[in-house]
Amino acid sequence: MKTSLRALFCAGVLLVATLPATSSASASTSASASAAQAQAARCRIAASKPAVNQLGQLSAVGSRTGRCFGKTRVRVRIKQAVAGPDTTLKSGSKVVRTAKLRVRAACAPGVYYTQVTGRFGQVVNSRRVNITSCTPAPAPSPSPSPSPSATPSASPSATPTASPAPGGTTVGTTVENEVVRLTNAERAKGGCGPLTHDAKLRAAALGHSADMSAKNYFSHDSADGRKFSDRIRQAGFSFRAAGENIAKGYQTAAQVVQGWMDSPGHKANIMNCTYTHIGVGHVAAGGPYWTQDFAKP
Repeated sequence: MKTSLRALFCAGVLLVATLPATSSASASTSASASAAQAQAARCRIAASKPAVNQLGQLSAVGSRTGRCFGKTRVRVRIKQAVAGPDTTLKSGSKVVRTAKLRVRAACAPGVYYTQVTGRFGQVVNSRRVNITSCTPAPAPSPSPSPSPSATPSASPSATPTASPAPGGTTVGTTVENEVVRLTNAERAKGGCGPLTHDAKLRAAALGHSADMSAKNYFSHDSADGRKFSDRIRQAGFSFRAAGENIAKGYQTAAQVVQGWMDSPGHKANIMNCTYTHIGVGHVAAGGPYWTQDFAKP
């Protein structure tokens, strides 16, 4: 059975490189070279390896981070390694101070890498990756800023019978509490405290799983455009930090938690020691669909 994962909070692993210093060609250019060196000490550009996204496209991310002075044009290219000069498959650019930029291109088997260019002529290339299949694969997504909105309601048939959760409170079903237990077991290995299964977060998570099941979609954004942060706030949970993992097609709690732990973006949510509360929503119809909402009040 096909399985899918998505995470909101952090992006995929990036290859980070320090900007190379620009050497001076003569005394007349020493000032600009010093400026480039100072910029390199504070500001970095990075390139991720191209990967196949959920739509079967090649996707690559470039970024400019750190203490960067002013704005500059950052260009991200998906390059294909071929005999002779390498081919630029897709190119995109934007004038930014710090940002992550994503470009996408039609996928075909081949060897690809990401090239990012920044200020002072700096160029960073990712490692090359051999794409042998364009079958859609899971990939993490960055988190949006929280904003209030409404929560989609769960369909009555999608709400299983509740059972006691750890600590004696009645939150969630047996399978949902098993996800909480396994998640806390993984957090303990990394020195993070256990998460409390919260009724309001569980309502937000279950509402989203039920909505995906009823309307046959798979996304962190609800069918009407609401974000995960909107759903959490509307459920009545005020937070300072929040994140979300979703999955589809995993048959058991153990399988879905292992799937999340095998994905860097999802694992980062689970192992974020900032979070203190969790809500888990599981709906079997059409999936199963799984949602984890994390938060710190």
